[in-house]
Amino acid sequence: MVDVREQVHKQYLDTQDMATRSMHAWNELMVATTDMAFDVVLKNWNYSRSLRNSADQAVEDAIKTQHRLSNEMLQVWQGYTNNLQEIVTKAVK
Repeated sequence: MVDVREQVHKQYLDTQDMATRSMHAWNELMVATTDMAFDVVLKNWNYSRSLRNSADQAVEDAIKTQHRLSNEMLQVWQGYTNNLQEIVTKAVK
């Protein structure tokens, strides 16, 4: 009877040890998975922020270029109309 009790107690302790090791393994896996998930989220956020900054810079550059081009075209048009006005004035005289 003592052998059966000892055997059951040993099996219980072995089962308890196996369950404890299993829980530790699951906890370590959860911690590693959570760390990886946060790392991926942080990297994606940094990438998105960098991409957004690049897009903002590209839009800003495009607007500046368009503004400069519009000013240059306006100056060309004003020069053309002034020349045309001088030609018409000379032709009328």
